[in-house]
Amino acid sequence: MKSKSISLVFILSIALISTIIPGNPFLLYARADDSAADVSIEQQSDQAVEALRTGRNLLKRGQADQALVQLQNALNLFKAANDSKGVAAATDALGDLYVRQGQYAVAIKFYGDAHDAFVEAASKQGAVENTFGMPDNEFNANLMLAKIGDTNYRAGNVGEASSAYGQMRVQKPDASKLTGGASVKKSGGGLLSGGGGLLGKIKSAGSAPTTATGAADTAQSVAGNIKGVVELYRQSIIYSTYQLGMGRIDYFNNNLDSSRKHFDEALATASMPVIGKFGQSRRVRAAARTSIADIVLRQNNFKDAVKFYGDAVKGAREDKRLDLMWPAQRGLGKARWLQAAQEKDQKKAQKGREDAVASYREALQTIETIRAGSLRADESRTTFLATTKDVYDEAASDLAEMALMSAPAGNATLDGQALTYAAEAFKIVEQGRARSLLDMLGEAGADITEGVPADLLKRKQENLDRQQEIAEQLTGVVVAQGGEKQDTGKLEAELETLSTDYDNIENQIRAASPKYAALTAPQPLTLAEVQQRVLDDKTALLEYSLGDERSYLWAVTQTSAALYKLPARSAVNQQAQDLRAQLIPPKLQRRIVGIDVAEATRGLSLTTDPAQAGPAAGFATASNALYKTAVEPAAQVVGDKRLLVVADGALNYVPFEALVTASGGTDYASLPYLIKTNEVIYAPSASVVAVIRQQTTKPAGKNLLLVADPVFNPNDPRAKGAAAGAQSEAVTRGIALSSAVSDVAGTQTATTTQSIGFQLARLNGTRVEADQIARLTRASGGQADEWLDLQANEENIKTRDLKKYRVLHIATHGLLNAERPQFTGLVLSLVGNKNGDGFLRTDEIFNLNLGGSLVMLSACETGLGKEKRGEGVIGLTRAFMYAGAPTVGVSLWSVADKSTADLMTDFYKRLLSAPDASPSTSLRAAQVAMIDGKKYSAPFYWAPFVLVGEWR
Repeated sequence: MKSKSISLVFILSIALISTIIPGNPFLLYARADDSAADVSIEQQSDQAVEALRTGRNLLKRGQADQALVQLQNALNLFKAANDSKGVAAATDALGDLYVRQGQYAVAIKFYGDAHDAFVEAASKQGAVENTFGMPDNEFNANLMLAKIGDTNYRAGNVGEASSAYGQMRVQKPDASKLTGGASVKKSGGGLLSGGGGLLGKIKSAGSAPTTATGAADTAQSVAGNIKGVVELYRQSIIYSTYQLGMGRIDYFNNNLDSSRKHFDEALATASMPVIGKFGQSRRVRAAARTSIADIVLRQNNFKDAVKFYGDAVKGAREDKRLDLMWPAQRGLGKARWLQAAQEKDQKKAQKGREDAVASYREALQTIETIRAGSLRADESRTTFLATTKDVYDEAASDLAEMALMSAPAGNATLDGQALTYAAEAFKIVEQGRARSLLDMLGEAGADITEGVPADLLKRKQENLDRQQEIAEQLTGVVVAQGGEKQDTGKLEAELETLSTDYDNIENQIRAASPKYAALTAPQPLTLAEVQQRVLDDKTALLEYSLGDERSYLWAVTQTSAALYKLPARSAVNQQAQDLRAQLIPPKLQRRIVGIDVAEATRGLSLTTDPAQAGPAAGFATASNALYKTAVEPAAQVVGDKRLLVVADGALNYVPFEALVTASGGTDYASLPYLIKTNEVIYAPSASVVAVIRQQTTKPAGKNLLLVADPVFNPNDPRAKGAAAGAQSEAVTRGIALSSAVSDVAGTQTATTTQSIGFQLARLNGTRVEADQIARLTRASGGQADEWLDLQANEENIKTRDLKKYRVLHIATHGLLNAERPQFTGLVLSLVGNKNGDGFLRTDEIFNLNLGGSLVMLSACETGLGKEKRGEGVIGLTRAFMYAGAPTVGVSLWSVADKSTADLMTDFYKRLLSAPDASPSTSLRAAQVAMIDGKKYSAPFYWAPFVLVGEWR
């Protein structure tokens, strides 16, 4: 029996003495064999363990819908087996799933259930665990409270976060009380070595000893060592997690002295002997040092802040946590910049600014060298007070400011050193936009497979699966049943090898697929390259970068570059929001349309009375105000050229075409709109245009595919005959769509096997629109295929050949969330699906193969969503571009049915009239014609649709 006890202790010690990934605290779930256990219950637990493992792997790959089924199955099996630990582990995994879905309230509920289950498991704790003083259930219950605190903090519920952390049972670690500590420190080879160290003793104790007395003595010695070291490490994990959490909350509330005390405590704890070399301790030290420097910086003590950030950089390097170094390097740049601003000696001030920029460059280099797909890629989200977006924003802003300082007074056109600074700032802005997309895809768990060779994709997936298995042994749920495991050192060594192999596989994939390489390892164009490869003599680039304190506009033509300082992000965003308020009638300004609207067409119950759009005078005033801020400074540079707009912030949500260039005017039809002098097209970044131009070829001919009027409701008469089983499966898999609606609508409910709690209104007008376009196409000598009703489904889009179509026109509901792209997509038929849930998400769009088609999304608010940091429509439009669409048309607000049908009909009539007709010129002509027609001259009717991408 003692030998068996030592084996269990060994299993638990391996899981404990390891690194912890923040945001995913490790749990201990190990079950000792019990020969007296009921066989059926044992089998249920085995099945539950496998379902849990499968579910967590699926979640890691971003397949939340499939993961939900597996995790719910695991939970049910654990409950049937009366396995409290298993219930807790499965419930925790479901909490992780809903965190990934952004349904924080639901996740918190699951974490609360996991906490209660661990408390229940603790009450049933066996004699072995109590004997060796290793109450893993109590430890995990504490970690669940930490997860509840972190999730509340993410959701902005700071009070609830503080309450959760306050419920944690924390005890300050004391190394002097380490049981058997002297023998641990003196053991040959160190604590974790396999020979003379602690783990070596454990392994020896677990094997056949020479005598029973020797076994007992060894077991007692090993047990004392384990108890001391593990309890100390456990205490340090709980204590530092609590201190970091409370420190962040106090920092948020500007209680800086209290925040400093918490971070000081965390730093001291993580620097203790014996446990200080473990991965969790190194992470805590990096976070605490950087956070202390953040506090000093907020206190405007720039000199000391420089020192503290420098110490944090040095500490991260010594701790070999280069992946956590960038926040300190970013802080060093910010502190040096602010210190330089106080310097009266201009030479010293310039030197300080150069040093600041150098620190930002180092931070950017660190960020860019962090391996994609790393198991630690998420760590900074729950560890530091800054984000990678801050690094790009601040670095670009400082360099732009230096450019303006170096330019001759009153001359925005750049040359010499001013142009050098501005060009570097421009490249960082472009780099930041690419990084934002990659971060969003990473957060969504997107698995991009289109263009990747099958054998390399298989190797990549096997590699990631094995990394996930090791991560679970080191830092996740331990699901293996008995048997001796490899020690921590061997597992970490294998993980390093796998990481290196993963990098090699990624490099092979990029070499085999230039399209994949352009997405995952983007090389942003320089300013000069944009002038040479993107712009022509009739096109000017307007690229915006909005900052907390100051914003900038680059106005670039083939032969010149100018830079302008604009107001802070908040001021520009407010002007954009004021314009939207005038563009869209108040009763139609809603976050999501088509939900709980009884009589709706295209999501709106709307008459065709132009008076619905409101008075022209208020609109003209708001529109001209934004024009003066955002465009007028560069008016002389751009003249009447085509405008390629790379927007930022709320500028993503206003059509520049509708900006009014002069004040006054009360008649919508006669206002001086920008569209009357300039063609306008948009892009996620300037570099993207060059990529899609290189990788896409426009199909010949006039073949169109029209997807419209899907079936959203099983009670719809068109749903008769749809497979009932398929429908029930689709409901089970509807986590992505329900999360999207919950996030946008502001209500959150866990959806598993019950019916999705919302209804989408049928869009009858889309069918009429599709029929009209089909008739136009055929009249012009082209071919038009229509997928209507149940045919307007996800499987058809994914599996049938789309490369032959010049245009893919999709008319349906669209949901877009710029902050979390897993909530972005198009709603197709929700009934009768054999595969898929009917919600075509961004990550799924990446894996389509369009072959150069123009994509027109005649949907509700396909260009809208929660705008937080300026990503705008980058997720949805970039997905279609990666899939092969050089140009994507989206809508910026819910559109009126009759006017939209008229606009789309006129657009296609012009597009199909000549082989060389471009989408941008065709749309502009149709919009101007609608203005001149007066009936729909208000921008509400003609301005919602914009084109993103290529204009040729």
